[in-house]
Amino acid sequence: MQIADPQAKFDSRSHWFTESSLAGSARLGECLVCSNLSEWERQAIHSFLWEGMMSPVVRREFLKGRGFCGRHFWIAKRIEDDGWRAGGIGLAILCENLVEHATAELPTEAELNRHELISPFRRKRDIHAFIAGSGCIFCRDRMEREESLVEILEYLKNKPTWSGRLEQSPLCLHHAMLALEIWREPEDKRQLRAALETQLRRLQADLNNFIRKHDWNHREEPMGREKDAVPRTIQVLTGLLRQFPFQKAGLRGRANNGNGER
Repeated sequence: MQIADPQAKFDSRSHWFTESSLAGSARLGECLVCSNLSEWERQAIHSFLWEGMMSPVVRREFLKGRGFCGRHFWIAKRIEDDGWRAGGIGLAILCENLVEHATAELPTEAELNRHELISPFRRKRDIHAFIAGSGCIFCRDRMEREESLVEILEYLKNKPTWSGRLEQSPLCLHHAMLALEIWREPEDKRQLRAALETQLRRLQADLNNFIRKHDWNHREEPMGREKDAVPRTIQVLTGLLRQFPFQKAGLRGRANNGNGER
């Protein structure tokens, strides 16, 4: 069986996954895939709130998936807070639809009055509790996009103009492991594995020093590069902080999404 040329595969997907898009992500010096996905998510959700949700087909898909997952719901809320100064109603409409669906799924009186048999040998019945975003359309699209981005990186990494970009923007653990499964050329995978192992061993050494210098006998030693070992490790393990919107406890108003914006 003839394997398709990676160049042709890359060109056929240029509408979604462009070299210029990844080049822009590379300038941030963070995981290329995480950076690209973070920007794509904001643009995609913004487009959904402006136009997509008005399409009956798209709205049905949204409701079928029980809305957004928690993370994408809060990204949408932040986008609406930032973009609709007078107060947007897009999320209000979507939430109203979801609440209506959740209300329709409340158990009936007959179901509540049904006595459940208690027996150690009885097979536990399936649970179908309502979970918002259990079929989130953006989670599905995000997974497809990140796999395609990882595939394209194998082609890009061998271009002269990209020779140092992956080194300057190393992949997080998840996307590096994904590349080791998706990439085709053994040499490309060996190089990536070696770089990943070096990165992890350096983190381990920094964490060991961080822990050691918090010991009573070594507290007088000044902190070096290990001082930010914990946040660096969390970023390698989970991806970029700014992909996790959150609001500080006790604060009102717009949430902080971790990238310093207010």
